[in-house]
Amino acid sequence: MIGPIVKALARQKIPALLMVLETAFGFAVAVHASGLALHYARAAAAPRGIDTRSLLLAMTERDGPSFASRGEREAAVRRDTEALARVVGVRGAAEASSAPFNVTHRELVETTSPGVPSALAWMLDDRGGVAAVLGLAPLEGRLLAPGDAADAAATPAVVTQALAARLFPDGRAIGQIVRRSARQKPLAIVGVVPPFRAALGPDADSALFAAEGPPLGRTLSYLIRVESDDGAGARVREALERADPRRVVLVRALDEGAELDTHTNRGAGALALTLIGMMLVVVFLGRIGMASLLVSERRQALGIRRALGATRADVARLILVENALLTTAGLAAGAGALAGLQAAARVAAPELDLPLDPRAVALVAVAVWLAGMAAALLPALRASAVSPAEASRS
Repeated sequence: MIGPIVKALARQKIPALLMVLETAFGFAVAVHASGLALHYARAAAAPRGIDTRSLLLAMTERDGPSFASRGEREAAVRRDTEALARVVGVRGAAEASSAPFNVTHRELVETTSPGVPSALAWMLDDRGGVAAVLGLAPLEGRLLAPGDAADAAATPAVVTQALAARLFPDGRAIGQIVRRSARQKPLAIVGVVPPFRAALGPDADSALFAAEGPPLGRTLSYLIRVESDDGAGARVREALERADPRRVVLVRALDEGAELDTHTNRGAGALALTLIGMMLVVVFLGRIGMASLLVSERRQALGIRRALGATRADVARLILVENALLTTAGLAAGAGALAGLQAAARVAAPELDLPLDPRAVALVAVAVWLAGMAAALLPALRASAVSPAEASRS
């Protein structure tokens, strides 16, 4: 039975090909959208690894010229940290020009050993004390200290366990030398800390702490751990304003950035699910139109079948089998194209690789197949209503 159906479809190549391509395109887009939905859902549900509720980020900008020298800047930092240490409820503070979920960026980190993979890492400035204020204890080695910011052949750095595993699959990270894409000076890994989420985006648990060697500028930022958020932000702001009244002070809870990250992930996941629904609707409506076109162009042939004894159920079954073949062919074409695009993407941009869950791919395939078959029901009913008298029409 399949052979004659294929031959009949071959005589109407354009509509049949369009149905296959529409199914393939809808399937590929829906699969990628399902991958995005799963990625963002997992990111929103992933543990942060740090207690953002007890962390504050204080940003200051002086009203006047930039710091004249590094010594002047360091003196201002000492004055501020001493003022913060006297604030009731403050358990620790450290200068931090970047902070998780707020101000950070990614760079490519490469090892100096041949054949060892590179990785993208979220960069966090730490001239001593930042990792400790975040509540991170070293799993191996040590944390950074203020003296580490001094000029040296290689800048000391601390990496998360997740980044260490990506860079050094053999598990030996301490003492290794790595290079950053945006800096010429190499980094020497002196410590490994537990993984935590540093930002919104892929591989958010891959973070690297190193001293940036800050520009002079007019701004100073501090990461502060407090016992509770009961008025701590106001007390921190007042202490910094008293230490230097000639500047603007902004204090915000680190949890605000973390919550924004979570809401963004959930919103992006919902958008991806909406895209899947839209693609199923597009496939459904498009298939109704193309299947109806196939039926209308074959009314005489269908009338001949009825005249030769085919029942209405036989005609309807024929249309449904044709659509099942075209839908299956479209899914096969979409799967092949999807595999090729994934392989090309891994070569061109490995950092953008989006792993696909086989169960999600199978679920999307079933949904697209059912949408295609549901779209064929109305054309099949119309085909079954063709009268045997149609056979006599020219």
